[in-house]
Amino acid sequence: MCPRDLMWDSVKVLGMISAVATTVVPASAQQVPASPLAAAPADNRYPDGSRLQAQYASVNQSVNQSVALPAASAAVRAAAAGFASAAAVQTDLPDGYSLLPATASHIGATERQASVAPGANPTAAAAAATEKFITVFPLAYHGVPLSKGSDYLTVVAGDGRILVTRKRGMPNTFDATQPTVAPAAAVQAARRDAGAAFAGPDPRPELQIWVDDQQKGNLSWTFTLSSGAPGDANVRKYWVAAVGEPRVLNWESEVYHTHSGIVTGNIWATSPSQPTANRPMSEVEVTRQSDNAKQITGADGRYGFTTAAGSTEIRDKLRGPFFVINNQSGPSMETAQTGPSSPPINLNFGAGGDDQLAQTSAFYWANFARDLAHNILAPTDLANLPVLTNINNSCNAFWNGSSLNFFKAGNNCPNTAYSDVVMHEYGHGIDAAKGGIVHAGYSEGFGDSMAVLATRQPCVGRDFFGPGTCLRPASDVVLWPAASPDPHVVGRPYAGFTWELVQQLKQTFSDDEAYAIAARLVLGAAAANPADVADAVRLSFIVDDNDGNLANGTPHFRALANAADSRKIPRPADPPVGGPSVGASASFPWTPVKTVNANSNILQATIHLDKPGQVHISADTSASSTGPVQFESGVYNGAQPNVVWTDSYRSFSLPAANQWAAMETKFAIDLPAGDHTIYWKVWIAGGSLSLSSGVMTIEAFEAAGGPAALTTVALGQTQESGVTVGISATNPTRSPPLPNISLSRDDGGRAITVLQ
Repeated sequence: MCPRDLMWDSVKVLGMISAVATTVVPASAQQVPASPLAAAPADNRYPDGSRLQAQYASVNQSVNQSVALPAASAAVRAAAAGFASAAAVQTDLPDGYSLLPATASHIGATERQASVAPGANPTAAAAAATEKFITVFPLAYHGVPLSKGSDYLTVVAGDGRILVTRKRGMPNTFDATQPTVAPAAAVQAARRDAGAAFAGPDPRPELQIWVDDQQKGNLSWTFTLSSGAPGDANVRKYWVAAVGEPRVLNWESEVYHTHSGIVTGNIWATSPSQPTANRPMSEVEVTRQSDNAKQITGADGRYGFTTAAGSTEIRDKLRGPFFVINNQSGPSMETAQTGPSSPPINLNFGAGGDDQLAQTSAFYWANFARDLAHNILAPTDLANLPVLTNINNSCNAFWNGSSLNFFKAGNNCPNTAYSDVVMHEYGHGIDAAKGGIVHAGYSEGFGDSMAVLATRQPCVGRDFFGPGTCLRPASDVVLWPAASPDPHVVGRPYAGFTWELVQQLKQTFSDDEAYAIAARLVLGAAAANPADVADAVRLSFIVDDNDGNLANGTPHFRALANAADSRKIPRPADPPVGGPSVGASASFPWTPVKTVNANSNILQATIHLDKPGQVHISADTSASSTGPVQFESGVYNGAQPNVVWTDSYRSFSLPAANQWAAMETKFAIDLPAGDHTIYWKVWIAGGSLSLSSGVMTIEAFEAAGGPAALTTVALGQTQESGVTVGISATNPTRSPPLPNISLSRDDGGRAITVLQ
């Protein structure tokens, strides 16, 4: 699975668990990121977690039990894992120790926050192979917190098993738990140690137990000293003995950088016909002239050197580990500033005019393309790629096997070094890197798909023939096989497939999720070096498959199938109904809550049946209101909000304000072959509902013995086929009044309830 599909959720565990401890990583294990914020001048001191003793234990070695996790959203399950593991491991602590507040983190291989369907086995549903809940509990001894790095780690599997525990930095002995040194005396001792550079405002000391190299617990006063001047890098955290003499036990530098700053650049945000924008420039090489040290900016444009230096020049060129601008109309752009290590030195490529904007835009968008495809590119793939800008020609751009090439403006065409065109040409580079360009039409379509996925709109080549024009709209319905041998035309059905795939996914997922899933499927296919357009579509199904069997469908089969069908591109056959079920689902997250104050459809999902089948539908959420309210809910394969299948009809009551209650419906119904969009509905009058963490799941099975016989029952009255009953809206036992309810049959003879 693509690393970007791993979802990280953190949830505050309430009551006993409400804060997080800083984890100390041994210096030998630390890695410098692309934009490091770490420095080690000679007069600084930084934490070294390797001095702390740690004891790891596997499952059943120290805590011989599992914890119970609810069938709920990932956030709720993480909270439960934190609570439950705290209770489970408390007995493993020596006398006097207690766990302090912590944050539970959820790691799960899902594209959205997990929500378990009602009626499912909670343990089985939760036990995804990669799902884990990680909690680092700070420790206290007789109520006094231990210093950072002294903690208790639990790793809980999705099925509730405690997999690993770790006890770290737990002292063998303690000198005291009550101080004899006054806080002011401790501050005075630290100021003498720090010197005049740290003579800022008086701190507020707090008691902690400092664990020394001999694993002895020393009661201490801890606080931070600084100069108090904004931007001054003189900041230290002290631990001073709180028993006996006020001696300095330890101090650490709180500032983790020397020369640092942000690199930005002015670029064409869309096309040369549209306004420019100033953006952070990632993957730029920044050079410090005094020692020729080099750093690479991160995704936010930040850089930071890891060693100290005096005042010097910081210089930046449009080059980095992946791209090197080679301007053909004059010198390539550079920018530089001179200054000390503080304050930050920010660099800006203030491009103006086509010549300079072509350089900054080509560099920015090439790195954007690289980041979009980074999961399928090895570090050495397309590294140090030359990017030629302002070539003395017009109306084109190209990939030549070893470089990206962009033309100057002319003949009523813009400079081609802008977003859509850069993404397209880099698509050719990716295709070449993944086994070679073996089909020109696919390569053109994949290049257009890169532009669609990156810019999140269908026009490839915006304003190419003037403002408002479009070179190749992916939204055009160009069918496979193409009518022309021109590779650009041959590839258009594939770009259309990509655009339609996003639109299909948006029916169930958010925009961000839809584009992320589409990118994973399209780029995953590219990694397999497709033979042609049809092979690329098939490979997208293979990338999506989760069990090695395309015959039973894939998680996003219907979206892929509809996208392929929209351009008549061959694809795998629909999975039959029977044997393994055909399913679909839709959900909304636990936060922000979904607000409903009118009759409406709150979720929808589409399922395709090759032949008639029995469809099992379950829908589940939690509801709350600011006041007492009663409402109805149900599902139906029609969008009108006041019609539901009778067997799905449920009436709910919230008798008090701000109390959460379960809202669910589950039932089975026989449906004919074809596409069915199922809508989950809420009927409410005179109130407002807040809904949290809702999910609707649909599974279809081949019906046994023909259509199921349905019983029409509602409101305690058994109805005969074809009979319609109206109930007065002035029922005195309910406020707001009960709606008029009619029981009838739809065109397929299935019982429905109509609310009016």
